Amino acid sequence: MRRRLERIYLEHRQGLFTMALAITRCPAAAEDAVQEGFARLWAAETAPRGDSVAYVFASVRNAAIDQSRRRRPASGVEQPEAASIYDGQEADPATAAMNGELVRRVARAVDSLPDDQRDVVVMRIYGGLTYAQIAEALGRPLPTVAGRYRLALERLRSQMGGGDER
Repeated sequence: MRRRLERIYLEHRQGLFTMALAITRCPAAAEDAVQEGFARLWAAETAPRGDSVAYVFASVRNAAIDQSRRRRPASGVEQPEAASIYDGQEADPATAAMNGELVRRVARAVDSLPDDQRDVVVMRIYGGLTYAQIAEALGRPLPTVAGRYRLALERLRSQMGGGDER
């Protein structure tokens, strides 16, 4: 089991971090969530049933939700250091300059999605998970996951100003 966890970490670390960041909105908390999720699995006595990648994503997602709850002030108001999943991801300065506004618009649109839709989009696009893996990770039926993804894409298309051009 431990070798499988190591392989999953190496193959999916960026997607796991991105998913955790989308939930926690804080890079440090996202890193802690990935570590906590893996620590929980490492300490587990039994191997997961089903898809191991989905199981790891579910563990890290749960740890990220726990991190967010622990970080939330008693007033329920979000902390001011909220980060986006897009922060710092443009490595090429020329590309960053040309795409800066578009990247900011996409980031705002994805960040504004309802949590259930954003989770599916992040797992699919950044995590590279299949719909079946996402369904397993979230504990939701496959048609529900596919529907949330479709609704998220429709909402993103609408927010970005791109209608159906037929």
